[in-house]
Amino acid sequence: MENKFWQCPLKVERGTYEEMPESWLGATVNYYVGASTYEEALTKAVKVLQSVGMVFVDLVDGKVIQLNPESWWEGYVIANYPECSDYFPSQEQVLNVVKEGLVFHGPFAGWEHPSSTDNPLTL
Repeated sequence: MENKFWQCPLKVERGTYEEMPESWLGATVNYYVGASTYEEALTKAVKVLQSVGMVFVDLVDGKVIQLNPESWWEGYVIANYPECSDYFPSQEQVLNVVKEGLVFHGPFAGWEHPSSTDNPLTL
């Protein structure tokens, strides 16, 4: 079965992941995955975040989203994250992510207090 390109919006807790500020209680982050099904994509994303010490809490809005890897750069990165474009892999790199079944994540949006989930901080 051929891989597709998936966005897994996840709510996580820091756990032992040292790249996340200690003051953050949690964060949301998009994991991007090359996988044949959304179930496989979510499983891969959770395994990767757990492997670096983060704790998986939930899938944001309860859904994994299929993206078109052919329109990654102009149709997704530039449209949604123009201020963070240096953070994301190139169009060519994303096509390789899909082909090879790889995983990467976008920027983290974290919060320091239970009431601050409406105004997240970005890492």
